[in-house]
Amino acid sequence: MKLLISVFSLLSIGLSAFSQDSIQNIGIAHLENGKYRKAIKQFTKALELETDSCEIYFNRGNAYFDLEKYAQAIIDYSNALKINAEYIDAYNNRGAAYGRLKMYREARIDYNIVLRAEPLNELIYYNRGMDYYDAGAYRKAIDDFTSAIKIDPDFADAFLNRGIANYLLGIDGCSDLMEAKYLGADVHPKAIEGVCN
Repeated sequence: MKLLISVFSLLSIGLSAFSQDSIQNIGIAHLENGKYRKAIKQFTKALELETDSCEIYFNRGNAYFDLEKYAQAIIDYSNALKINAEYIDAYNNRGAAYGRLKMYREARIDYNIVLRAEPLNELIYYNRGMDYYDAGAYRKAIDDFTSAIKIDPDFADAFLNRGIANYLLGIDGCSDLMEAKYLGADVHPKAIEGVCN
């Protein structure tokens, strides 16, 4: 009888883990297909089975982010970081969510953590640069766009936004806009006309 209970307990634990993984995978599929509300429901069900999974909180945070529910995304990214304080992607995405809420100081703190771990991550320099740009700190934005370009010389959007930031400071940004266009960025003709004339 004791053996039967133990086998049943192990079977029950195995089914529970299988269910959590299956539910999470369904959530990921919904997330990848743009069905964010359905993804959130699946990740919430998965969290009922496993409350200490940083990946589930992270994925649900991504679904909230894609629905532009940035405050909820920040909560989930923060929960993921409570479980795993070294989860770099959670810092990055939480930084992006903070930026969308114009909480630039908090965003930069997260981006700085990512850059300490990944100093050659051009996307983080770019994201932090966009936050500086949105906050009107154009010189700092230019520095970050320049860092992104040094890492990836074909980073069209970094050229584009550096050119605009230079223009806003009264510095010639035409060559950056032309380079951005050459690299495939969607540069509006009026932007080139306004900056280059």
